[in-house]
Amino acid sequence: MTIQSHERILMTGAAGNLGREMRDRLKANCAVLRLSDRQAFGEARPGEEVQLAELADAQAVSALVQGVDAIVHFGGISVEGPFDPILAANIVGIVNLYEAARKHGVRRVVFASSNHVTG
Repeated sequence: MTIQSHERILMTGAAGNLGREMRDRLKANCAVLRLSDRQAFGEARPGEEVQLAELADAQAVSALVQGVDAIVHFGGISVEGPFDPILAANIVGIVNLYEAARKHGVRRVVFASSNHVTG
């Protein structure tokens, strides 16, 4: 599979299993990799930007998406738990992300989840 090179890619869920696994692979396909999660996950490396954001916060997500060419979305809650936090992160969050992509003209969004693949 060939991955198109982009100027700036946003990857949500950077602190998760899939985010940690894909970080270097995505960086090889863009000039700048913007990494985001709701929890701290380390410093930016050369060619990276790190921004903490809650996906349920529409304004934060809009700012996060501004200026990117593509989005790789791995963010969300992957464990069983109370419904309200899952609703905020997984449902409201994805609506906010897609709306921000539409608003900012981002035409490429990849949505994947490792929850039911890796456990």
